[in-house]
Amino acid sequence: MAGPLDGIKVVEISMFQQGPVAGMRLGDLGAEVIKVEPKNGDPARGMMRIIGADTGLKGRNYYFESNNRNKRSITLDLNTEKGKKVFFELIKRADVFVTNLSIDAPKRMGINYQALSAINPRLIYAHASGWGREGPDANELSFDYTGIARSGTMMMCGERNGPPATLIPGMGDEQGGLICAWAVTAALYAREKTGKGQLVDTSLMGSLIALHGVNFAAPGVLGKEFPRFIRAEAGNPIYNHYQCKDGKWIVIAHLQPDRYWPNVCKAMGIEELEHDPRFNSIEARHDNGKELVAILDEKFATKTRDEWMKIFKKENVICTPIQSSSEVFKDPQALANSYVIEVEHPVWGKIKMLGFPWLFSQTPASVQREAPELGQHTEEILQELGYNWDDITKLKEEEVIN
Repeated sequence: MAGPLDGIKVVEISMFQQGPVAGMRLGDLGAEVIKVEPKNGDPARGMMRIIGADTGLKGRNYYFESNNRNKRSITLDLNTEKGKKVFFELIKRADVFVTNLSIDAPKRMGINYQALSAINPRLIYAHASGWGREGPDANELSFDYTGIARSGTMMMCGERNGPPATLIPGMGDEQGGLICAWAVTAALYAREKTGKGQLVDTSLMGSLIALHGVNFAAPGVLGKEFPRFIRAEAGNPIYNHYQCKDGKWIVIAHLQPDRYWPNVCKAMGIEELEHDPRFNSIEARHDNGKELVAILDEKFATKTRDEWMKIFKKENVICTPIQSSSEVFKDPQALANSYVIEVEHPVWGKIKMLGFPWLFSQTPASVQREAPELGQHTEEILQELGYNWDDITKLKEEEVIN
């Protein structure tokens, strides 16, 4: 079955992650996505070598692969008149243009919103920027790290009074790409009603600020920051995480703690504490949280995580394991809901990839093709635009394409 965006044509000029993820997610939803690359390619093709990490298998790069499935690639030198002409032909036929170039780069290249909308008034022009279009830093460069720093993310992670927490790279870009794709779908819906395209701007900073939602309610309303957590001093010790005998961690999560306190006591064999005045109410457990956490730490250390999980499920304690990324890829719940999927890769064979964060009963998301090699579909796309083999040969001779 075709995806919800079947028939939508997307042209993308993007690099690294935020923009490519936006295009990838639109492709997951059924859009036809053409990735326009310079002759030396998206620099993400060199990741993870840039940061000294493993790149993948058989010359492919898992970083690029995960951000660019469901796309075709054409190489174009947009500094040439003929390269620009090919690009404009693509735009004439497109519904969406996606980019994460710096704010002023498209204008310098002659491909800003004003230029492209003049060619195609129905075009949705989606710009996933670093800092947004307005303000003193709109033209400054940005990467994932700068976004998670300035958005408050690093100071919302880790424990209170500790240093800013460093996150594994990519979370900000991934959120930025999802927000951009979401904005594109909304703009496409608006176009159905108005018949007009529009400029859609999302940013890394704005996407991450939006991600935190309620965490910004405290400074916004009270003028105070929501305090960072200290595990050993939890104000609600049965909304906390604990290390088990095997070194693995588990979360128990009760936002109605008085209701579930008897369940926790029975499950952990501490029934004598249920009516202990130090712990028999939400207020008492808050006031004596450090003492109770220490007691629970000792109890959790007596059994493995799997043993606690079985006991807690039996006693209706709300719990979940704290998993590594490798464990997530084996999680039966993630697999059952296609959050993790198996695909057949032409080079790697059967692999697992991130799946889809949404379910459509009639128009399901899917992976139709692997990430393209650089310029893999150049000739194919040019033929679709009406170029013949003599034209294509001339473009190669003039180094407009690879």
